[in-house]
Amino acid sequence: MVASSPRPVSVIRLDGGRLSIDFANTIHDRFAADVEDYIATPERYVEWARRSGAIATDEMIDMSRLEGEGERLMADVRSLRDATYLLLSACIDGVALPQGPLLVENHWLLRAWQSQSLSENGLLTLRADPEDLRIPLKRIALDVVDTLVDARAGKFKLKRCANQSSCGWIFADTSKNGRRRWCAMQTCGTASKTATRRNRG
Repeated sequence: MVASSPRPVSVIRLDGGRLSIDFANTIHDRFAADVEDYIATPERYVEWARRSGAIATDEMIDMSRLEGEGERLMADVRSLRDATYLLLSACIDGVALPQGPLLVENHWLLRAWQSQSLSENGLLTLRADPEDLRIPLKRIALDVVDTLVDARAGKFKLKRCANQSSCGWIFADTSKNGRRRWCAMQTCGTASKTATRRNRG
């Protein structure tokens, strides 16, 4: 079941630590019966992309191009999000990256690389085209690679929230002792501690 009244994009938590992780986490309570898709419409997708940094503050996106394009755009969003989640999950589990999600990721990587150019400071940059509604997806695909590389290099540990009964969120544990358990202490951590106290009582 999908929640009928999603919360405002402005209050959606960005606790993953990386753009691609926050993108994978745009489903609230992934394993619950009542699932909330934070970016279920093109407008919410663009708003979230701007809030998360997938669209820079000085970049313009031409929303007039949504006419007749919305369904295809959202199919692309869901496809890359599912692939991202499965690739990050495979990294957490220490298994080979699954072929289906790899095909999706590689498709978006190719599109992202085709949109890059060498800037005058000698760096590759992704050209921002106001008519390209998929710029955020290209940036996310590039960040998936960086996230997997950095996780395998030990810069942080990819983990799932300990609330596996409903949450399913992923995060980059950059804590000094590497003992972070929750996507956020204010949400799943507090709920778990409350439930523990209730069970003891």
